[in-house]
Amino acid sequence: MRTVREWRCDRCGKLLGVHDGSRLHLRFARGHEYRVGLPALGTCRSCGALNEFVLPEPSRESNPNR
Repeated sequence: MRTVREWRCDRCGKLLGVHDGSRLHLRFARGHEYRVGLPALGTCRSCGALNEFVLPEPSRESNPNR
């Protein structure tokens, strides 16, 4: 089962993209779509705020082999 995580603007909450576990999926008007690697940095088209999407580092407690 894949974990889907939404990327939303920090200021206005507009959906910027969806992370499906491997890449970030971005979709724009007129059919433009992109799948990008992380970290991703983008400007919200609604309010102009600069946003960054990064995955949190796994904690040492969840990975005892470190």
